[in-house]
Amino acid sequence: SMHLIRNMHKHSKKVEPKKKLKGAKVRDEGGPHDAIFANTYVDLGKVDTVGFDYDYTLVTYTDELLELIYDMALKRLVHDRNYPLEMLDAGLAFDPFFSIRGLAVDRETGWICHLSYTHKVAVAWEGREKVPSSRIYKEYRGKRALNPKERKSRLKPLNDLFSMAECCLIADTIQFFKDRNIEYCPSNAVKDILSAIGDTHISGDFHRIVANDPGRYFDPTPHLKSVLVNLKKSGKRLIFASNSPYWYVNEGMKF
Repeated sequence: SMHLIRNMHKHSKKVEPKKKLKGAKVRDEGGPHDAIFANTYVDLGKVDTVGFDYDYTLVTYTDELLELIYDMALKRLVHDRNYPLEMLDAGLAFDPFFSIRGLAVDRETGWICHLSYTHKVAVAWEGREKVPSSRIYKEYRGKRALNPKERKSRLKPLNDLFSMAECCLIADTIQFFKDRNIEYCPSNAVKDILSAIGDTHISGDFHRIVANDPGRYFDPTPHLKSVLVNLKKSGKRLIFASNSPYWYVNEGMKF
Protein backbone atom coordinates (compact mmCIF):
# COMPACT_ATOMS: atom_id res chain seq x y z
CA SER A 1 0.00 0.00 0.00
CA MET A 2 1.02 3.64 -0.38
CA HIS A 3 1.07 4.02 3.43
CA LEU A 4 3.60 1.19 3.72
CA ILE A 5 5.77 2.64 0.95
CA ARG A 6 5.78 6.06 2.61
CA ASN A 7 6.87 4.53 5.92
CA MET A 8 9.64 2.58 4.17
CA HIS A 9 10.79 5.74 2.44
CA LYS A 10 10.78 7.67 5.72
CA HIS A 11 12.77 4.90 7.40
CA SER A 12 15.30 4.76 4.54
CA LYS A 13 16.07 8.47 5.02
CA LYS A 14 16.93 7.76 8.65
CA VAL A 15 19.25 4.90 7.69
CA GLU A 16 20.86 6.80 4.83
CA PRO A 17 20.71 10.55 5.57
CA LYS A 18 20.22 12.85 2.64
CA LYS A 19 23.52 14.26 1.44
CA LYS A 20 23.54 17.67 -0.17
CA LEU A 21 25.97 18.15 -3.02
CA LYS A 22 27.89 21.39 -3.09
CA GLY A 23 26.19 23.85 -5.39
CA ALA A 24 23.23 21.52 -6.04
CA LYS A 25 19.67 22.65 -5.59
CA VAL A 26 17.67 20.27 -3.41
CA ARG A 27 13.91 20.34 -3.83
CA ASP A 28 11.68 20.52 -0.80
CA GLU A 29 9.98 17.20 -0.16
CA GLY A 30 6.71 17.02 -2.04
CA GLY A 31 4.05 14.39 -2.39
CA PRO A 32 4.54 10.69 -3.13
CA HIS A 33 4.76 11.35 -6.88
CA ASP A 34 7.79 13.59 -6.33
CA ALA A 35 9.72 11.05 -4.27
CA ILE A 36 12.25 8.49 -5.47
CA PHE A 37 12.07 5.13 -3.73
CA ALA A 38 15.27 3.09 -3.59
CA ASN A 39 15.15 -0.66 -3.16
CA THR A 40 17.18 -0.80 0.03
CA TYR A 41 15.10 -3.55 1.62
CA VAL A 42 16.35 -6.65 -0.19
CA ASP A 43 18.75 -8.31 2.23
CA LEU A 44 20.88 -10.50 -0.03
CA GLY A 45 22.20 -12.20 3.07
CA LYS A 46 18.79 -13.82 3.44
CA VAL A 47 18.53 -14.85 -0.22
CA ASP A 48 19.68 -18.43 -0.81
CA THR A 49 19.07 -18.67 -4.57
CA VAL A 50 20.02 -16.24 -7.35
CA GLY A 51 18.53 -16.79 -10.79
CA PHE A 52 19.63 -15.50 -14.19
CA ASP A 53 18.24 -15.42 -17.68
CA TYR A 54 20.65 -16.88 -20.24
CA ASP A 55 20.52 -14.89 -23.48
CA TYR A 56 21.77 -11.31 -23.09
CA THR A 57 22.26 -11.78 -19.35
CA LEU A 58 24.81 -14.53 -18.76
CA VAL A 59 25.89 -14.49 -22.40
CA THR A 60 25.86 -11.81 -25.06
CA TYR A 61 26.33 -12.30 -28.77
CA THR A 62 28.24 -10.72 -31.62
CA ASP A 63 26.49 -9.35 -34.70
CA GLU A 64 27.69 -12.45 -36.53
CA LEU A 65 25.03 -14.50 -34.76
CA LEU A 66 22.26 -12.27 -36.10
CA GLU A 67 23.86 -12.45 -39.56
CA LEU A 68 23.76 -16.24 -39.27
CA ILE A 69 20.09 -16.31 -38.20
CA TYR A 70 19.17 -13.89 -41.01
CA ASP A 71 20.96 -15.95 -43.66
CA MET A 72 19.52 -19.26 -42.46
CA ALA A 73 15.97 -17.86 -42.36
CA LEU A 74 16.38 -16.30 -45.84
CA LYS A 75 17.38 -19.69 -47.26
CA ARG A 76 14.35 -21.29 -45.59
CA LEU A 77 12.08 -18.72 -47.25
CA VAL A 78 13.49 -19.58 -50.66
CA HIS A 79 13.88 -23.35 -50.34
CA ASP A 80 10.94 -24.23 -48.07
CA ARG A 81 8.37 -21.54 -48.96
CA ASN A 82 9.18 -20.97 -52.64
CA TYR A 83 10.17 -17.33 -52.40
CA PRO A 84 12.07 -16.03 -55.47
CA LEU A 85 15.45 -17.70 -55.91
CA GLU A 86 16.83 -14.29 -56.90
CA MET A 87 16.61 -13.21 -53.28
CA LEU A 88 19.73 -15.26 -52.55
CA ASP A 89 21.72 -13.25 -55.10
CA ALA A 90 20.24 -9.82 -54.37
CA GLY A 91 22.77 -8.90 -51.69
CA LEU A 92 20.26 -9.19 -48.85
CA ALA A 93 22.12 -9.18 -45.53
CA PHE A 94 21.55 -8.37 -41.89
CA ASP A 95 22.01 -4.66 -41.17
CA PRO A 96 22.86 -3.94 -37.51
CA PHE A 97 22.13 -0.24 -38.03
CA PHE A 98 18.53 -0.72 -39.18
CA SER A 99 16.89 -2.80 -36.50
CA ILE A 100 16.84 -2.48 -32.73
CA ARG A 101 14.96 -4.36 -30.05
CA GLY A 102 11.83 -2.59 -28.88
CA LEU A 103 10.17 -2.06 -32.25
CA ALA A 104 7.06 -3.89 -33.46
CA VAL A 105 5.87 -5.31 -36.76
CA ASP A 106 2.29 -4.79 -37.90
CA ARG A 107 1.16 -8.25 -38.98
CA GLU A 108 -1.37 -6.81 -41.45
CA THR A 109 0.71 -4.17 -43.24
CA GLY A 110 4.22 -5.53 -42.72
CA TRP A 111 5.28 -2.13 -41.39
CA ILE A 112 8.09 -1.90 -38.87
CA CYS A 113 6.71 0.43 -36.23
CA HIS A 114 8.13 2.52 -33.43
CA LEU A 115 5.53 3.21 -30.75
CA SER A 116 5.41 6.24 -28.51
CA TYR A 117 4.95 5.93 -24.76
CA THR A 118 1.22 6.39 -25.36
CA HIS A 119 1.23 3.37 -27.71
CA LYS A 120 0.76 5.47 -30.83
CA VAL A 121 2.64 4.58 -34.02
CA ALA A 122 5.13 7.43 -34.11
CA VAL A 123 7.19 6.21 -37.09
CA ALA A 124 6.72 3.32 -39.51
CA TRP A 125 8.80 1.77 -42.27
CA GLU A 126 7.48 -0.19 -45.24
CA GLY A 127 10.49 -2.09 -46.43
CA ARG A 128 13.34 0.38 -46.16
CA GLU A 129 11.12 3.38 -46.94
CA LYS A 130 9.59 5.61 -44.31
CA VAL A 131 5.79 5.62 -44.34
CA PRO A 132 4.30 9.12 -44.76
CA SER A 133 2.37 10.42 -41.77
CA SER A 134 -0.75 10.68 -43.93
CA ARG A 135 -0.72 6.90 -44.52
CA ILE A 136 -0.13 6.22 -40.83
CA TYR A 137 -3.13 8.39 -39.88
CA LYS A 138 -5.28 6.70 -42.52
CA GLU A 139 -4.27 3.17 -41.48
CA TYR A 140 -4.90 3.81 -37.79
CA ARG A 141 -8.10 5.85 -38.22
CA GLY A 142 -6.63 9.30 -37.86
CA LYS A 143 -5.16 8.86 -34.40
CA ARG A 144 -2.15 6.60 -35.03
CA ALA A 145 -3.26 4.43 -32.13
CA LEU A 146 -4.75 0.97 -31.68
CA ASN A 147 -6.84 -0.13 -28.75
CA PRO A 148 -5.30 -2.82 -26.50
CA LYS A 149 -7.12 -5.67 -28.26
CA GLU A 150 -5.95 -4.49 -31.69
CA ARG A 151 -2.39 -3.98 -30.49
CA LYS A 152 -2.29 -7.54 -29.21
CA SER A 153 -3.59 -9.01 -32.46
CA ARG A 154 -1.79 -6.77 -34.97
CA LEU A 155 1.51 -5.73 -33.44
CA LYS A 156 4.19 -8.32 -32.77
CA PRO A 157 6.87 -6.94 -30.40
CA LEU A 158 10.45 -7.29 -31.61
CA ASN A 159 12.18 -7.66 -28.27
CA ASP A 160 14.17 -10.89 -28.08
CA LEU A 161 17.29 -12.54 -29.50
CA PHE A 162 15.78 -13.14 -32.94
CA SER A 163 13.86 -9.89 -33.22
CA MET A 164 16.52 -7.82 -34.92
CA ALA A 165 17.00 -10.49 -37.59
CA GLU A 166 13.20 -10.72 -37.98
CA CYS A 167 12.91 -6.95 -38.31
CA CYS A 168 15.62 -6.68 -40.93
CA LEU A 169 14.43 -9.67 -43.00
CA ILE A 170 10.83 -8.44 -43.05
CA ALA A 171 11.92 -5.00 -44.26
CA ASP A 172 14.34 -6.39 -46.85
CA THR A 173 11.83 -8.90 -48.23
CA ILE A 174 9.14 -6.25 -48.66
CA GLN A 175 11.64 -3.87 -50.25
CA PHE A 176 12.75 -6.63 -52.63
CA PHE A 177 9.14 -7.07 -53.79
CA LYS A 178 8.52 -3.32 -54.11
CA ASP A 179 11.69 -2.68 -56.12
CA ARG A 180 10.69 -5.36 -58.64
CA ASN A 181 6.95 -4.56 -58.69
CA ILE A 182 6.14 -8.06 -57.42
CA GLU A 183 2.66 -8.33 -55.98
CA TYR A 184 2.66 -9.68 -52.43
CA CYS A 185 0.43 -10.06 -49.40
CA PRO A 186 2.07 -8.26 -46.42
CA SER A 187 0.38 -10.39 -43.79
CA ASN A 188 1.49 -13.62 -45.48
CA ALA A 189 5.04 -12.31 -45.89
CA VAL A 190 5.24 -11.47 -42.19
CA LYS A 191 3.80 -14.87 -41.25
CA ASP A 192 6.27 -16.71 -43.50
CA ILE A 193 9.29 -14.79 -42.20
CA LEU A 194 8.37 -15.25 -38.54
CA SER A 195 7.85 -18.96 -39.22
CA ALA A 196 11.21 -19.21 -41.00
CA ILE A 197 12.95 -17.57 -38.04
CA GLY A 198 11.09 -19.85 -35.64
CA ASP A 199 12.02 -22.95 -37.65
CA THR A 200 15.67 -21.85 -37.57
CA HIS A 201 15.49 -21.82 -33.79
CA ILE A 202 13.50 -25.02 -33.33
CA SER A 203 15.63 -27.04 -35.73
CA GLY A 204 18.72 -26.56 -33.59
CA ASP A 205 20.83 -25.94 -36.72
CA PHE A 206 22.11 -22.57 -35.59
CA HIS A 207 22.72 -23.91 -32.06
CA ARG A 208 25.15 -26.50 -33.46
CA ILE A 209 27.00 -23.93 -35.56
CA VAL A 210 27.37 -21.52 -32.62
CA ALA A 211 28.40 -24.26 -30.17
CA ASN A 212 31.12 -25.42 -32.56
CA ASP A 213 32.60 -21.91 -32.88
CA PRO A 214 31.84 -20.03 -29.62
CA GLY A 215 34.66 -17.53 -30.09
CA ARG A 216 32.99 -16.22 -33.22
CA TYR A 217 29.46 -15.83 -31.88
CA PHE A 218 29.77 -15.14 -28.14
CA ASP A 219 31.08 -11.87 -26.75
CA PRO A 220 33.78 -12.49 -24.12
CA THR A 221 32.67 -11.57 -20.60
CA PRO A 222 35.79 -11.86 -18.42
CA HIS A 223 34.00 -10.41 -15.38
CA LEU A 224 31.28 -13.07 -15.36
CA LYS A 225 33.36 -15.80 -13.73
CA SER A 226 34.33 -13.65 -10.73
CA VAL A 227 30.68 -12.62 -10.22
CA LEU A 228 29.47 -16.22 -10.20
CA VAL A 229 32.40 -17.46 -8.07
CA ASN A 230 31.78 -14.76 -5.46
CA LEU A 231 28.11 -15.68 -5.28
CA LYS A 232 28.98 -19.36 -4.87
CA LYS A 233 31.54 -18.57 -2.15
CA SER A 234 28.87 -16.68 -0.25
CA GLY A 235 26.74 -19.83 -0.19
CA LYS A 236 24.25 -18.95 -2.91
CA ARG A 237 22.60 -21.50 -5.13
CA LEU A 238 22.75 -20.37 -8.76
CA ILE A 239 20.20 -21.19 -11.42
CA PHE A 240 19.42 -19.92 -14.89
CA ALA A 241 16.54 -20.32 -17.31
CA SER A 242 16.68 -20.99 -21.03
CA ASN A 243 14.54 -22.70 -23.65
CA SER A 244 17.67 -23.75 -25.56
CA PRO A 245 19.17 -27.27 -25.34
CA TYR A 246 21.43 -28.08 -22.38
CA TRP A 247 24.44 -28.93 -24.55
CA TYR A 248 24.15 -25.51 -26.21
CA VAL A 249 23.95 -23.41 -23.05
CA ASN A 250 26.69 -25.57 -21.51
CA GLU A 251 29.07 -24.64 -24.33
CA GLY A 252 28.23 -20.98 -23.86
CA MET A 253 28.84 -21.14 -20.11
CA LYS A 254 32.14 -22.98 -20.55
CA PHE A 255 33.29 -20.35 -23.04
